[in-house]
Amino acid sequence: MAEVLSDVKTMQERIRSIGMTIACRDAESSDVGSVDQDLEEQIASLGLFPYKAQDWTLRHFPPELHSECGYGLGMWQYPNQILPLMILLHKYRVQSYLEIGVAAGGTFTFLCELLALWNAPGTFRALGCDPAPPGCVSYLMENPYQKRFVQWLAESPGVSYKKQFSEFLERSWQRENVPSQTFDCVFVDGDHSYEGAWADVQMALRLQAGIIILHDVVNTECPGVCQAWEEAQRSLEEDFDFFEFSAQYDNVKREPGEMFLGIGVCVRKSMPLRCADGDSEAGSS
Repeated sequence: MAEVLSDVKTMQERIRSIGMTIACRDAESSDVGSVDQDLEEQIASLGLFPYKAQDWTLRHFPPELHSECGYGLGMWQYPNQILPLMILLHKYRVQSYLEIGVAAGGTFTFLCELLALWNAPGTFRALGCDPAPPGCVSYLMENPYQKRFVQWLAESPGVSYKKQFSEFLERSWQRENVPSQTFDCVFVDGDHSYEGAWADVQMALRLQAGIIILHDVVNTECPGVCQAWEEAQRSLEEDFDFFEFSAQYDNVKREPGEMFLGIGVCVRKSMPLRCADGDSEAGSS
């Protein structure tokens, strides 16, 4: 257990270093492109998801990133997509976060650590929601990221996990007599059908989210999410601004017109900036 805890602490230090660099990125760097390339490499080195050569998800990742797959956080993300997301989130006051569809827990861990860093100590809270046990992916016989994720959860005050489908989340709060919940930011990465993704977007609106993030918005293998992203941009345009991070890697073998992953962000036009009231730059000093 000590070895796992040591790994978790090292991981936290590395993520916080990334967070400090993002906080200082625009103010201190005259070569943002070079800084971003270095940050992408640091994100990849935290560990990406596919962990076996026969894992079907490995084909989504370019050969130059295969050495980073199969250990650490197990993030199911492209570094060149999640970095601009974090640069965007750093601008806003995000004190509470809900992730729907946690899988191995890599993205949840990464975002929680950064968002906590950018807030005053003890003010950030987060909830992960997934029908699988913490750190598990339902279709895998083995779950190599589970032990690290469970240990991180145990060592992270203000962060909790519910083992259930998102459609039952609000009902469970009512049964448990929990006060009505709100979240500044909701990440939708659960049911990848149009109906499932759109229902999660609607729940995020009921939870008063100022930022709603959808994953797989350009993924050819997830047409339902692509449709939900298009619907969000049509139906929410009066109250939200939209950002899309869908850069691809040239070395990924794809069929003509095929794309993978992609992050779409809906930001409420009234979403407060993190330092709108003259707050100190949490995590940047």
